[in-house]
Amino acid sequence: MYVIGIDIGTTNVKVCLFQLPSFELVDLHRFSTPTKWSEKESEFEMEKIWEGVKKGIHLLSKKVDNPEEIKAISIASAAQTIVLLDEHDQILEPTITWYDPRSQSEAELVNDIVGREELYRTTGIVSHSNHSLTKLLWIRNQFPDQYANLKKWTCLSGFIAFKLSGLYATDVSLASRTLLLDILTGNWSEKLIEDFKLSPRTFPTIVESGKAHALLKASLAVEIGLSSTTTISIAGHDHMAGSVCTNLDVNKELLNSTGTTEGLLLLKREPFLNSDFQQYAISNGLYVKDNLFSLYGSMPTAGYSLNWFTRNFLTSPDELAQMSDVLYEEYQKKSTDFIENLLVFIPHLRGSGPPYRDLHSKGLLYGLQDHTEKKDILFSIFAGLCFELKTLKDAYIELTNHDIESIKVIGPATLNPLWLQLKADILNCEVLSYRTDEAVSKGAAILASLKQNFIDEIPVNLFDKYLPTPENFQLYDEYFNRVYIPFSKVKRDFDLNKVKVT
Repeated sequence: MYVIGIDIGTTNVKVCLFQLPSFELVDLHRFSTPTKWSEKESEFEMEKIWEGVKKGIHLLSKKVDNPEEIKAISIASAAQTIVLLDEHDQILEPTITWYDPRSQSEAELVNDIVGREELYRTTGIVSHSNHSLTKLLWIRNQFPDQYANLKKWTCLSGFIAFKLSGLYATDVSLASRTLLLDILTGNWSEKLIEDFKLSPRTFPTIVESGKAHALLKASLAVEIGLSSTTTISIAGHDHMAGSVCTNLDVNKELLNSTGTTEGLLLLKREPFLNSDFQQYAISNGLYVKDNLFSLYGSMPTAGYSLNWFTRNFLTSPDELAQMSDVLYEEYQKKSTDFIENLLVFIPHLRGSGPPYRDLHSKGLLYGLQDHTEKKDILFSIFAGLCFELKTLKDAYIELTNHDIESIKVIGPATLNPLWLQLKADILNCEVLSYRTDEAVSKGAAILASLKQNFIDEIPVNLFDKYLPTPENFQLYDEYFNRVYIPFSKVKRDFDLNKVKVT
């Protein structure tokens, strides 16, 4: 038996074939996520994404002797971006990327109409240009003629599921990132729909994450070489789907999902909708299984910071990996020297995330001297990412009054021992690195298999363990309070004042 897991990411799309019950990766089709850019504005090219996914499924269907053994296709994706379609099921462009900032005015309008407190009590998230509602309002304001032709909108995963099945849907985890879901009922908020004069008929059906909600269209099945009995499911928000591979424990463990962005996910049995969580802009959400809720905060520029460094200082990603390995060996021998000479790097290359969320926040690199080398800057980038993560972890502990036993890591960071050891030393926590091939796609495949009774339990995944060094943590903690926090506060004040002046 086989399952196809799909990961529609910000940077890459992966279509993966897994064999049950081990969920061994048989093969995959990967391509860069087609994106159009115009200065700071960006849009996903959805037809190209669909064609790439369809090609990938067709190629994978040839990897098994009997394609009828491919039982399910399960789709995870980045959140918040929505795709609009007309009466003829044609895309109404633009499909604005989740990180595109052009709907800032609409984000403020949402606050003005609903009120910040009521909005957070209803949806569990704060208004931001990232969220789906603000993009929907922006398109209505800027392209009224196109908006008038709107039949349905859905999320990235929902769009691919629609192309495969003909049904419009989104799962609960992605719905809870739209700014339109009543998080306590799990349904679209009738009040918000009324407040913004939206049409309920344009909303997708909300389905259970990973559960089969449709079958593959018969005509398409012939084209891509699969059976029309193949089930289609939406595995949901990529960070949530990826967490399934780690079997994340409630309250006690954090998932650190790394990629273009970096997220911290904590599972809870109830949402936290009070003003303290609202002040820190920590997002509540519906999780993909077990009727759990999620607390989630993300850093907009994690892997992106490393891409920025590679683009400007190195010749290739391979050079980054080699430099990281050398630094790791040196760090193990003389960590004190690294900490005492640490540059200050605050990774706000695309603004900042919780607990001090600010779209206008700028990055900072301080401490350069004439003897500073590229490796010093790279080390400071890894450390700065960890300090940013520490700020968010500390907020979780303070607000929930629960300590964290361990941090489970998925994504590109699992291939970088230096980054993992710095996470352990700076966050003073056991770090478990899940070196899982294509964690999001695999999580999507496992979730569908679990919900559709192909398996009885989540398979055990191997991990590498990194433990904090007490002496290193003490030095980092002193640096964090003496240097990093003061620089962060001054920079935050400067960013706010600069926005007011301009």
